Amino acid sequence: MKKEYLQRKTRERGQASWVLGLFLILFLAILLCMQLQVALYRESAMYMEDALALSNLASAVIDIEEYGITQKVLITDPEQAYERYCHALRENLGLDNHFMAQNRRMISGQVEIQNYTIYNVTSDLVEIWQRDRDGTVSVWSGNVAPNGQLIEETGVYSEIAYPVEGFLGTRVMAHKGKLVDVIRNDNREKKNEITENKVTGNE
Repeated sequence: MKKEYLQRKTRERGQASWVLGLFLILFLAILLCMQLQVALYRESAMYMEDALALSNLASAVIDIEEYGITQKVLITDPEQAYERYCHALRENLGLDNHFMAQNRRMISGQVEIQNYTIYNVTSDLVEIWQRDRDGTVSVWSGNVAPNGQLIEETGVYSEIAYPVEGFLGTRVMAHKGKLVDVIRNDNREKKNEITENKVTGNE
């Protein structure tokens, strides 16, 4: 009886060790997958920032005649600027005419333009032209971009939303916004600039 009791206890301890080992392996696998996902998000954020900065600059067609007369850097044809932005965005992100991603590594579906805004700085006044995701155009005056940056020079801000393949096959919508100054030499991300990916929910 005692021998059987000891054998049973040994088997139980062995089973417990096996379950604990399996749980540890599963935990490490999940942790590794999460780390890989975070690395992908970071790579995606850098890629999107560069693409948005280049697309914004491509759309900033300066009115040369206005500059020659008033020495003011202004974007006087916002509709043309928006069309140039759309074309540049498709080229920079590898999208088709319907803004669907052809390379699914960074983007898992269709890109949506959430906001395209032009800031024309004339003396102390900032004239703002904005087109939202529904195509509605608004015009007003102000001095702060949607990402919290103070507008000091004529520039362009845009924000996009795009699906990203998440952990265990889930798809989430990420957002990326970028402001560029037309006459600024360095349009890299500032310390106080809000341009990180923001996950808004499952698709």
